[in-house]
Amino acid sequence: MGNTSENYYTLVTGATAGIGKQIAIECAKRKLNLFLVSLPDSGIEKLAEELKTQYFVDVQFLSVDLTLYEAPQMVFDFAQKNKIQINILVNNAGVGFNGKFEKLIPKFVDDMILLNIRASTLLTLLFLPEMTKQKNAHILNISSFAALSPLPYKSVYAASKTYLFFLTRALNRELKNTNVKITSIHPSGVNSERTAENIRKSSFMSRLSSLSPEQVAQIAIKNMLKGKKFVVPGLMTKIYYFLGVILPHGIVLRLTGIIFRKFS
Repeated sequence: MGNTSENYYTLVTGATAGIGKQIAIECAKRKLNLFLVSLPDSGIEKLAEELKTQYFVDVQFLSVDLTLYEAPQMVFDFAQKNKIQINILVNNAGVGFNGKFEKLIPKFVDDMILLNIRASTLLTLLFLPEMTKQKNAHILNISSFAALSPLPYKSVYAASKTYLFFLTRALNRELKNTNVKITSIHPSGVNSERTAENIRKSSFMSRLSSLSPEQVAQIAIKNMLKGKKFVVPGLMTKIYYFLGVILPHGIVLRLTGIIFRKFS
């Protein structure tokens, strides 16, 4: 599937690091034009130029902080003004936290909600009407394995990712008779530069289930283009998922509390 000749674009938020950057690369390899959104001073100009040069795709970009109230509308307006027609939307930008709820700073909690929940919701709302008119369109929501259970010591992050998971499921039902397919992917540990130290300190089983951003991106794009609604990447993460389904909820809460307490 390629977009270059059709003048369609894939919008990726949080595009300059981790999973977002690797998704941008994976899409460029598939000859998909890109509209990248990331924080100011995050190196987005350099990444855009590298992808253009290496993969011969068109790359547009916008530097904006998606926690700002007006940011989702700014992204949409930029696309409209520059005639960037979005047929794939990747809601990747997000932030997490390990620690006791009572130790969280209100501003950080607010930013987490604004980024993980509000920005993804409004970008979907703004771009969806045009996407429903296209022959094929996809929305990819980068959720988390944390979305599948309440997580002590990751409470707000897990809850925000559960919101994204439930939104995906609900919209899939609403859009059943359209050509828009919505996918949520739920990686567990992602071994990026930012998370490498925590993963190194975690249990053997946690390290075993961790994937690289490249692996997550490849699995995400492959399954999104197939129209899969729900993706749990990696064999060990799948095993954990099925154990979570089988085990009583109270035991799952106790186990996750023990695992994440050490990072609080």
